[in-house]
Order: sequence, then C-alpha cells, then structure tokens
Amino acid sequence: MNLSSFIIRKSVLVKNLRELYKLSPWNKSSVLELTITDGKLTLVIPGAKHILECETKSTAKATINLSYFLNIIKTQNDIKIQCKITEGTLEIKGLFVNIQTTFFETDSILRSIKMPLNYTDWHLLKLEKEGYTYEEIEFNKLNFEVYYAKKTLNSNILKTFNLLRIYGFTKKDIKEIIYKKGDL
Repeated sequence: MNLSSFIIRKSVLVKNLRELYKLSPWNKSSVLELTITDGKLTLVIPGAKHILECETKSTAKATINLSYFLNIIKTQNDIKIQCKITEGTLEIKGLFVNIQTTFFETDSILRSIKMPLNYTDWHLLKLEKEGYTYEEIEFNKLNFEVYYAKKTLNSNILKTFNLLRIYGFTKKDIKEIIYKKGDL
C-alpha cells in the first residue's frame, strides 16, 4: 500500500490555507492541490502557490476542496498536524476523508498547472500547447473545463464563419487566424 505523509505546525498550515482561501474567487468550490516532496508541502490553487517547509515521508499529490480542508485543519487541537495520504484517502488523527485524487506511481504528474486566478477559455485552450498532458489536466480537475472551452471555441468559429462567409472566408481561414493570433 502506498503511503505518504507530512507533519507541519497547525498555525503555519492554517495561515497559508486562509491566504489561499482569500485569494480564490471561487471560495466554496476551489480545489486545493497538495504536493508532498522531500521536505516540502506545496499548496496550489489556480493563480496561487505556497511552498511550506515540513517533515515529509514519500512523494504524493492529492486534491481536496480548499474550504473543507481548511475547516478540518482548524478543528484539530494539536500544535502539529500529521496528514497521511493513501490511495483515495487522507487521514488526520483518525479522521479519514475521501480525497479527489492521489498519485504515487511516478512523479510525472507532480507538475502543477500554472494558471492565473481569473483564467479564461484562452488559458485553458493553451494548456495542451504548453506541454501539459491529458493526465495532468485531468488530475488538476480541468479536463471538463478544457472540453467546454474547445466546444465554445468551435461554436464561435461556426458563428464567425456564418457571418463572414459572404466575404469569401472559410472555416479553415477563421481557424488559422484564431490559432495563429491566439497562439493556440
């Protein structure tokens, strides 16, 4: 069974989680990405990243709802918090929480996706061009958003084509302009 863990002062973790919570425009639904590496815990939400020094064991990555995780940590009474991550589960002092995703096999998916806080469809469409794999996009719970950004783009291309076809433009012309200008 794969196991990864970190031990950190509660005050440090709560302070950083609160800062991320304040930054997030989607407070209640923001996904927090926890990455455990050698001596570091990295906390990431779209547009913000905090790297904290702490005691760690093994390497892992997990995602959990930010406000839910913050509430769990705030209710703990100990000075230091120990979090253990196994496949699909986060354990904090006997409390077992189902987490959205974990990854242990290799560290190929441990790369965080860099996105601005108020990202748009354009940012989502650029992810594949920037070298992110489908697995990384899926791990960061952006696969549906990327899918809908592609659908919206195709719909907008069709609308533009319908407006400009009387001037001799083809769908291919419009796609070329968008992909070249938008750097997609």
